[in-house]
Amino acid sequence: MTVEIKPFIVDSTYIDDISSSIRSRPIPWEAFAQSDQLTNDQAKQMKALDRELNANTVDAILKQKDIYAATIFALLNESQRDDITKYLVVLISDLLTELPTISDSLLGLSSIDSSLPYRPLLKQLNSSDEAIRLVAAYDLTSLLIIDSPLKNQSETEVEDILKSLFEFLAVKLLASTNINLNYFGVQCIKELLCIKPYRDIFWKYQAKCFPPLYKAMSDRRGDLQMKYYCILSVWLLTFSKKVAAELPVFFPDSIDFLLTNARESVKEKIVRLSISSILNLLDVPKNEAVIKHLLVKKGLDVTKQLIERKWADEELKADLEKLLGVLNDAVDTLTTFDEYANELNTKKLSWSPPHKSEEFWIENIGLFKENNWKILTKLVTLLDVNEDETDGSALQQGFLNQAIVCHDVSQIINHWPEVVKVLEKTGAKTKIMTLMNSPNPTVKYEALKTTQNLVAHSFSS
Repeated sequence: MTVEIKPFIVDSTYIDDISSSIRSRPIPWEAFAQSDQLTNDQAKQMKALDRELNANTVDAILKQKDIYAATIFALLNESQRDDITKYLVVLISDLLTELPTISDSLLGLSSIDSSLPYRPLLKQLNSSDEAIRLVAAYDLTSLLIIDSPLKNQSETEVEDILKSLFEFLAVKLLASTNINLNYFGVQCIKELLCIKPYRDIFWKYQAKCFPPLYKAMSDRRGDLQMKYYCILSVWLLTFSKKVAAELPVFFPDSIDFLLTNARESVKEKIVRLSISSILNLLDVPKNEAVIKHLLVKKGLDVTKQLIERKWADEELKADLEKLLGVLNDAVDTLTTFDEYANELNTKKLSWSPPHKSEEFWIENIGLFKENNWKILTKLVTLLDVNEDETDGSALQQGFLNQAIVCHDVSQIINHWPEVVKVLEKTGAKTKIMTLMNSPNPTVKYEALKTTQNLVAHSFSS
């Protein structure tokens, strides 16, 4: 039985315009042959192709698929001219789109040379010409989708190919300030992540690859379709147990975003993906931290509100009921210290009730000393703020963190004076005293009070 190959069609007028422009430029194949830049046979083959694929050229290629595949990649490997390279990468994309059966011949080149067809295209990701880089990325994505799993490549080779492509798509395209590159890049990423073995390879290099995806997902720029593609990519990733276990640890803010997006989005498909992603994060052992994080962020209230809305999607309704059950079962076990510790993990403090509750400090002061003052150490790291931060909201959050940390440290001193020696040893005491000169009045006030407390207890501790 023949399996139909469905080509990857990218939705991008930006890429379409680039390709159209390249197709419109004639290539003097005979002149290049005369100057020994290619053979006469190669020139004859390439000249037989029109600028646009039509019935005649398709028929000619079908009769000699293997020969054309070999010629195209031989030229791509040897090309020193951008005009030839542009023509070739666009020709490959056109063939994969209009004549997908040629993929067998392109992929079959690996039996002759193990570097084919991927290495010549990977090389083009470093081209100085943007058009070459982008169309080559499309060609690579298309071939990797068709070739899954890569039968003629070693595991090391597969990982190296995908690593190079994922890093290009994430770092060069998604992290770009050009929304057209963002939109193209995320479409390639989400198509590749549809393939199960590719997800863990993406995640292996998450330090480089995931932050641009997360930033693009949370960015207010772009349209809803861009946001949808980003969340779809995250959703696909969460089907990997490794990703589901590590995502909340490495990127705890992603839980907040998924919850916020579910609450605020007007598109049902985005809400469905957000809730489904959260459930995938919960569907792993030792998920208590995720549950507590959701409860601290009012996830139970959000879920109840969403259930009250009218949804056409039956799967979404079922997922909301499932999430409600999980959170209802856990809500009674959440302590105020859990709430405090989870807020600390977010690195975004607020004047939540525990900070100003005398009862909280009396009942939980011993927990700050556990594991060699682990919670205290995590708390005082939030004293560090970059006052040159250009993001106004980030700077204000930094000042808020400093004020609350100073307040909390003062509370710890009141109930456990010996902590002064720990603060001196870690350098936190000096940092707090320095904050008396903060440009933020609230920080200055809290730092002054804490400094007075530090001085008062320095001799008694």
